[in-house]
Amino acid sequence: MTPKKTHYYFSLIHFNIDDFKISLAMPQAWQAVDLYHAIADDRASIGKWLPWAYQMKSPLDEAAFIKKIQEDMINQRMIVLTILVNGQPAGMIDLHNLVKNKKGEIGYWLSSKFQGNGIVTRSVTELCQYAFHELNLQYVDLIAAVQNGSSSRVAEHADFKLMGVRPKLIHGSDDGQIFFFRPLANWLYVRPSSRTAALIRAIHSWRNTRFLVRRSR
Repeated sequence: MTPKKTHYYFSLIHFNIDDFKISLAMPQAWQAVDLYHAIADDRASIGKWLPWAYQMKSPLDEAAFIKKIQEDMINQRMIVLTILVNGQPAGMIDLHNLVKNKKGEIGYWLSSKFQGNGIVTRSVTELCQYAFHELNLQYVDLIAAVQNGSSSRVAEHADFKLMGVRPKLIHGSDDGQIFFFRPLANWLYVRPSSRTAALIRAIHSWRNTRFLVRRSR
């Protein structure tokens, strides 16, 4: 019998939904195989809104993408987290187009195996609170194609407000809805970000760090 391989990962945010244990964790190379297969299984539905899905031809492509976003995170150009469901890589969520101490834009995808359980909505809510409390952002945008009902519902359930529709905003062809979320005033506080500092330290040392949580497979 082949022994289970243990993976360690840095979990920035974690919560439970029913029987699902959700971790929003730092992307690592060991996640590439599971993420690639999740993309391959849902390539048509993901690719309809996220064309990069068609560029992922193998786990090596996903591993190369993970390496690139690790570098972007070190340079604080964006934050990308893997959505782990009961320890299994099942999707990703990110903050991009970051403007320091001002704004960011949120994006996400999740395997169809786990959709319909509120995982994306809760992940969006948790990452927004991280953005406000730890990054001192003033607001977060969410852009979804008018025809993308699932993403629009996520925005609404996460208390984003529709600000308007811009023609051909999505990939130069589809009309895009611009959603906006600003925290209540008393949510905001400015202080050094311990979790952000810990995240950056973990990214710098991902190859040899003994991460905080382990996953066996």
